Amino acid sequence: MNQINIITDLIKWIEKNLEQPLSIDHVAEKSGYSKWHLQRMFKKVTGQILGTYIRHRRLTHAALALRLTSKPILDIAMQYRFDSQQTFTRSFKKQFNVTPATYRRNDLWNPSGLTPPIELQKNHLSIPEPTFLTLPEQEFWGITYKNNCDLNTFINENVAFRKQFFNDYLAKTLSKKKVIPDKIYSLSCLVKSKDKDRQDEQELLYSIAIDDQSISSENVERIVCPGGLYLCFKYIGAPAGFIDFLSQIYFSAIPLLNVQLRRGKIIEIYSNHNQLTKLDNITDINVIECDYCIPIVHK
Repeated sequence: MNQINIITDLIKWIEKNLEQPLSIDHVAEKSGYSKWHLQRMFKKVTGQILGTYIRHRRLTHAALALRLTSKPILDIAMQYRFDSQQTFTRSFKKQFNVTPATYRRNDLWNPSGLTPPIELQKNHLSIPEPTFLTLPEQEFWGITYKNNCDLNTFINENVAFRKQFFNDYLAKTLSKKKVIPDKIYSLSCLVKSKDKDRQDEQELLYSIAIDDQSISSENVERIVCPGGLYLCFKYIGAPAGFIDFLSQIYFSAIPLLNVQLRRGKIIEIYSNHNQLTKLDNITDINVIECDYCIPIVHK
């Protein structure tokens, strides 16, 4: 096996184990090489220092957890193997120029400092290509869930919420011989804590909705989504691949883009539902079509 393949496999393993002990000794033991030889090989192949790369990737995951989840800062520090919140804050400020608390509170999210994973085999690179889209203010009617998970389960739990809503909604719609709407929406946003003693905490709200007021179900509410500029990624593929698609957006695409994200609702637009009228439930769908839209600011 050549050195590029060895380091490629090692990088994949590191990505899956950022919450585990990853000292140079641990990584060397996994690789089967001495730590001195492994560090020289990693620097030669990637141009980066192995220990620095691991720290930057951990801090990148931590930064995403601060912006995308409601997990307390201390818990995030422990999750990514910092021995104290003070150590985490020092390392975080060195990479992002602000403290974790400020990073979480800021209305604008500057992605500079986020470190994408190293991609050595460019022919296998499949980062989604974005488009810029200006959306008007819209009204929706749907059901809102509170999602207090961490970054690892953030994507999986949102998928579970969609399945629950889609199954309930489709069952009622199809049983009444109604037409499936052209678009079904998922809306997610983070709400700052109103408690003065918990200003560094936030709550993730996740809504599933349609733009038809006639929807009849328990707990349905009116949801207003302000207009503005969005960075949109298109996904067409199997439902099982959607989790990898979102991971690519947050762990690879966003760190590489020179845009500022703003607070607001992330909008998922699901379209082309003709196949649904022939299915018993959402788990039978083979292909989904989704526009994943993230609010950003004009340059």
